[in-house]
Amino acid sequence: MMKKIWKPALFFVFCLAIFVVINIPVALVFKQVPLPKNINLYDVKGRITSGHIATAYVNNIDIRDINYEADLSCLITLEVCYEINYQNGKTSISFNPLTQNIIIEQLDVEYSMAELTPLMGQLLVKPTGELNLKFNQINIKQNNANQIKIGNIDGQVIWRNAGIEGEDINLGDYQLGVAVEDNSYRFKLTDIKAMLDIDGTGRLKSNGEYLIDIKIKADLSLDNNIKSMLTLAAKKKGLNEYAINRQGLLPPHLTNQLLFSDEL
Repeated sequence: MMKKIWKPALFFVFCLAIFVVINIPVALVFKQVPLPKNINLYDVKGRITSGHIATAYVNNIDIRDINYEADLSCLITLEVCYEINYQNGKTSISFNPLTQNIIIEQLDVEYSMAELTPLMGQLLVKPTGELNLKFNQINIKQNNANQIKIGNIDGQVIWRNAGIEGEDINLGDYQLGVAVEDNSYRFKLTDIKAMLDIDGTGRLKSNGEYLIDIKIKADLSLDNNIKSMLTLAAKKKGLNEYAINRQGLLPPHLTNQLLFSDEL
């Protein structure tokens, strides 16, 4: 008799355990699991599977109106996956508890330069406009020494309505593409029908060696103040033409935070 009922009973207990876990209030989980010191959450509501966070502070970045929903199908591969939408955009995140690896996919967020400027430190010239980050994938790996490394970065950054604080001018839109190729990071900088015709490439190797080659051609109607600012970073090559050529080595503490392979 016992042999006939133990399997259904075990299945019932398993289903009951899953039901209890997915209905645990997420606020209770955060009380038991300490967050990293650089992350603070406020007004957390909902369950583990879905809910809302009013505000999150991550490395002094203010993230508001966050809605999250779990993709329970990921449990088949022993991963935890969430679809996240918030005030500035959306993304998908998957986490593998066994390897401690995080994969961010389909990231599409937009911030005003005013929101990001405080994170850039002291700048001689403050940019204006909006910054749109569109990444297909970003991998984050934590090794045994609790060091965080970022790799397999594939996407683009678009600077829309580019301008400079104090100057009443719209320079247009510009795009920076990033991808991993041959164990190095490749960069492509172009304009999108803008007042500055830009064609630039860059490369960062695993040993920290970098190479930047950017050609700029300014519109004839471009304000002289903007042209003067260009000469601070670029070398004048001809009438309304400029170039930026840089090469060197990044400090090891920066390259050590990057993965130069497409594998985690």
